Amino acid sequence: MIKTIIVDDEAHATKSLEILLHENCSQVNIVATFNHPAEALLYLRSNEIDLLFLDIDMPFMNGFEFLNRLSLVNFDIIFVTAYDQYAIKAFKYSAFDYLLKPVDEIELINSVRKLENKQKSSSQNANYEHLLEVFKGQSQIKRIALPTLEGFEFIEVEKIIRCESDSNYSKIFLQDAKMMLVSRTLKEMEEMLSDMPFIRVHNSHIISKNHVKKYIKADGGYILMVDNADIPISRARKDDVIQELTK
Repeated sequence: MIKTIIVDDEAHATKSLEILLHENCSQVNIVATFNHPAEALLYLRSNEIDLLFLDIDMPFMNGFEFLNRLSLVNFDIIFVTAYDQYAIKAFKYSAFDYLLKPVDEIELINSVRKLENKQKSSSQNANYEHLLEVFKGQSQIKRIALPTLEGFEFIEVEKIIRCESDSNYSKIFLQDAKMMLVSRTLKEMEEMLSDMPFIRVHNSHIISKNHVKKYIKADGGYILMVDNADIPISRARKDDVIQELTK
């Protein structure tokens, strides 16, 4: 069983989430719920849990202030938030899951299953610090958190040469000749990298503009990357790709 607490200043939101968990996630054992973050802090200082459902936008003490007051974050966190998509992007860069309000039961089930399938991180404090770093400067993101079979790995964006689709996974090719297989689709990778110098050149490929060696017109057009990989350009994307490369 997953020992769980819920922290949300809205009593109806707490009750609604509690009902959804009871009806759909029998592996979750809700040991306490709190509508006042200060009370939850007292509980966590003397009790161990596996999972925290945490609202962000709370009066007097928001979710981040709440976590800052803990000396150690050694449990998994699923943020429950009404934040807009721009802010939500920060969660995608970090090793945390999130649910948008009102909580959808299918998304809730998937989040809990995802948590069960991943190895519990031993560095939640580092993950949380990275999340704060992203929120403070989203336009200057230097690292992203990528889910692997072992947990999460923080990767410097500038070291990513290209990404290649592999069914529901993506292969990430890095500067040091390392290849990572991550459990994100190429579409999800495209969303994460959308504000950075990356281009979706093909249904199966995303490339970094900073690691392009040359564009070759022959054979319908393709791109030679610094790792000597030949990357095809789809016919539908060709004009946009050339325009991006020549900016």
